[in-house]
Amino acid sequence: MPEKKYLFTPGPTPVPPQVLAALAEPVVHHRSPDFRPTYERCLERLRTVCRTQNDVLLFTASGTGAFESAVANLVSPGEEHLVVSAGSFGERWAAMVGGFGGRVDPLRYAWGETPDAADVRARLLERPAKAVWVVHSETSTGVVADVQAIAAAAKEAGALAVVDAVSSLGAVPCETDAWGLDVVVSGSQKALMSPPGLGTCAVSEAAFAARGDSPRFYFDWERTRAAQAKLDAPFTPSVPLVAALDVALGLLLEEGLDAAFERHVRLGRAARAGAKAMGLELFSPDEDRSAVVTAIRAPEGIGSGEIVKALRDRFGMTIANGQGELQGKIFRLGHIGWFDVFDIVTMLAAVEIVLADLGADIERGVAVTAALEAFEHTAVA
Repeated sequence: MPEKKYLFTPGPTPVPPQVLAALAEPVVHHRSPDFRPTYERCLERLRTVCRTQNDVLLFTASGTGAFESAVANLVSPGEEHLVVSAGSFGERWAAMVGGFGGRVDPLRYAWGETPDAADVRARLLERPAKAVWVVHSETSTGVVADVQAIAAAAKEAGALAVVDAVSSLGAVPCETDAWGLDVVVSGSQKALMSPPGLGTCAVSEAAFAARGDSPRFYFDWERTRAAQAKLDAPFTPSVPLVAALDVALGLLLEEGLDAAFERHVRLGRAARAGAKAMGLELFSPDEDRSAVVTAIRAPEGIGSGEIVKALRDRFGMTIANGQGELQGKIFRLGHIGWFDVFDIVTMLAAVEIVLADLGADIERGVAVTAALEAFEHTAVA
C-alpha cells in the first residue's frame, strides 16, 4: 500500500478534494469571458471573508509577497514605523520595513509573549509613527495577538494599523472594517484551504491615500486596484489557483465564518487538552484565542527535531519544528483550515507513540480521550 501522508503544519495545510478538482480544470485565458466570472466571485468572496467593504487586492505570490506590497506602498525612506515583534514573522516584517528604508522602531517581546496594546500606546506617545505593523497569529510561537486593541492604540496616535493575518484569516475573528484595520494581509495556503501561491491584501481608503514613494511595479496597489475594478488583472495571475481559491472560499462561507471560528476554537482546545494529558508543557498560551497552532515544549532530553523526523518516517505525518531560537526546543501542531476532531486525535495518537518510542514518560491512550472530551463537552463562549 502507498504510504498515507498527513499534513499538520501551520501552513501549507490540507486542501479539500473540491479545491483540488478545480486545479484540474482546463486552463482558460485570464482576460477571457471564461475567467472573468470566477475572478469577480473570488474577489467578492475575499471581501466577505475579510469583512470589509474595501478592495482586497489579489497577487500571485506568497503571503510574504502580499506583505511586501504593503511595505512597498506605505514605506518611504526615513519614515518612522513601529513594528511589533514577538516571533519569527515579526522579525521578518521589521527587516522588510527596514529594507525599504523605513526607520524601524521595534517593540520586541520574548518569543511566546503576547503583545500588549498598552505598550503600543506608550511607545507611540514617545515616538510617533506612520504605521504600526503587527502579526495577528504568530505561527512560530502559537500566540494570537489582540489586534483590535492594538489597532485602537494606533488610531489614537494617528497611525495606520497593518496586520499580518496570513494564518489567522478564516480561522479566528479578524474584523477589518469594524476594528479599523487599514491593511490586512493573508495567503491562500493556511485557513483558506488552498495551495500556496496567492497573497491577498485588504486596503482601507486611508492606507491607499497614504502611499509613499518607494519604487514598486508588480506590487503597486494603484495599478492592481485599477485593473481589478475592471475585472482584469494587471499581470497574468495563476488562473488555476484563483479558481481553486474561489471554491475554497465558497466552502468556508457555506460553513459560515462564525461556525469556522467556533470549530477552530474547539480544535485548539482538543489539541491543548491532549498535550497536557500526556504531561507535556504548552509553549503557546492555554487560551481559546490560540486556535491556529499549538506549540509544545519537547520533553527533557528529546530534541523536537527527533519528534518531527520520527513522525515523518514512521507515519508520513508532517508537523513543524521550532523556528529560530526555538528550533529543537518546541514542536508545533497546526489545526487551521480543513480539519476536524478526528484529524486532531490521529495526530495526538501518533505523537504519543513517537514520544514513547523516544523514551518519554508517556501514558498511552490518554491524549485521545482528553482531546475528544475537550472538543465535545465544552461550549464556545
